[in-house]
Amino acid sequence: MWIHKSRNPNQNFKRGGCMFSIFLWEEKDVQRGLFKMTCFSAVEPKQLGVILKDMQRIKDGYAWFLDGCVFCIQPFQNQSRYSLKGYRIFFNTSIETGMYLYDITLGLLGGQISGIECVIKCPSKKSSDWISGLRSDTSFQMTDPRGLFNKNGCGIIVVNDTVILQMRNRNKLKVYEALKKIDSIREELLSSVEYDLFSCSKEAG
Repeated sequence: MWIHKSRNPNQNFKRGGCMFSIFLWEEKDVQRGLFKMTCFSAVEPKQLGVILKDMQRIKDGYAWFLDGCVFCIQPFQNQSRYSLKGYRIFFNTSIETGMYLYDITLGLLGGQISGIECVIKCPSKKSSDWISGLRSDTSFQMTDPRGLFNKNGCGIIVVNDTVILQMRNRNKLKVYEALKKIDSIREELLSSVEYDLFSCSKEAG
């Protein structure tokens, strides 16, 4: 079972002007990409603790931890009284591991994923660097010069020195296909960062 004792479960993490009140993200957690999925289920948040009894209770949710990786489920703070209940799922594992853990938790409870995001932040990259790099790559279509792009149906948002990759469709989102598409673009962006760092180190040498 996934456990981790070295991190404060009450930390907050801000990126792009929004709060991941899920408590725990450190700078290194998003350098390789932090995934967030929005899910709706008929399960009431107050029932979640009984159903997910093997997960660790943390502030605002439930989590598994192992070797720097995390998978956690956070109910929406404001829930509808009559319709499906909303949850956010965060993980910095591989997409295969993330989907497996989803399948054995909210997936088993009839969860429906309506949106997927991946957040990337690199200490060496400012918003202007990300935007310049994306504009120079013809495979990315710019939709707003302030930092909005699109590639293969995936939206790319550059804000506050952070890149957010996202795909949403409440009714017809093909979850694993969308995750693979986002993961491919994530790898492409990180490869360009690593190439830039390698080039800089050669020039400095």
